[in-house]
Amino acid sequence: MKNFKIPFFAIFLLASNYSVYTQQRETAAGIKAKHAAYFLCTNTMNEEPQKALEYCSAYLKKYPNDDARLVEFAGNFVKRYSVSNDKISSYLKSVSPDFFIGGSDSWAIYKPDLAKNIPFASEKDDNYKIEIAREYNSPAEEELLNKAEAVYKSPKEIKKDLYKNWIYLAQAQVDLPKGEPKWWMGFADTILQTEVVTSSAVIYYYNLSQNFRATKGRIKGNDFTFQRTDLKYDSSIKKLAKYTHAGKTFSNVYVADITMTWGQVCGGLCGYGWTRNKIVILNHKGDVLEMFLDADVNHQMWVS
Repeated sequence: MKNFKIPFFAIFLLASNYSVYTQQRETAAGIKAKHAAYFLCTNTMNEEPQKALEYCSAYLKKYPNDDARLVEFAGNFVKRYSVSNDKISSYLKSVSPDFFIGGSDSWAIYKPDLAKNIPFASEKDDNYKIEIAREYNSPAEEELLNKAEAVYKSPKEIKKDLYKNWIYLAQAQVDLPKGEPKWWMGFADTILQTEVVTSSAVIYYYNLSQNFRATKGRIKGNDFTFQRTDLKYDSSIKKLAKYTHAGKTFSNVYVADITMTWGQVCGGLCGYGWTRNKIVILNHKGDVLEMFLDADVNHQMWVS
């Protein structure tokens, strides 16, 4: 039998072809892995931004030389979300969860508000009107109304709301009012907007209105001059044998109906206002049973 010899150039050619094939296969696998890492990063940005931060950081660390547009997009997310995360973390430390008592997954009582007094006021003869009225039939009912006014969203819901709005909070000019429990939902012309009507919220607008009276509509440190503002607050508590709301029926309860309206004007095309309502149900012992924020007005506002 004759020995069959493969020419050297043929061996070299076969080896080269195998090497190229192997490199192509590895490149295809690498591209697939990069795409998977990138889409894991981007597909979680809206629904689970905290997880997206982890995924995007891992993608950027492992594939810093990927397509420049993709790297830039993931990098911008990490920078912006990190800014929001730092702001939120700092804010949450300034309002300790220990200040909240009782409650459920959706609401809790902010203990410091129980000691706050909302003043009666009927000051309508001014550009900065204040009308505050609270209705109750006894000192015991007044105490229950105080408790209803101190009901907020739970710390768990507050944290969730903050992270849901991380894109807004990432803006350099947006700051969180540290130490102020979250009854607010952002700013309008440097003034906090209300989300949940509480004792702290009412006192904030009352003090603001009084300050405007003294400064003729100026806020220290900004360029706005408010020509007029209007604060109206009405709260009441009544004992009812039966009460039905949002498909739920309660027996032998106290019902607190709390509404606040605010308007501000700083020029012909510079105005903003809203009305917010909160319903709080308490049992005959004075324990809070439920909070409702489902009034249509809670989703409305006016702008000029």
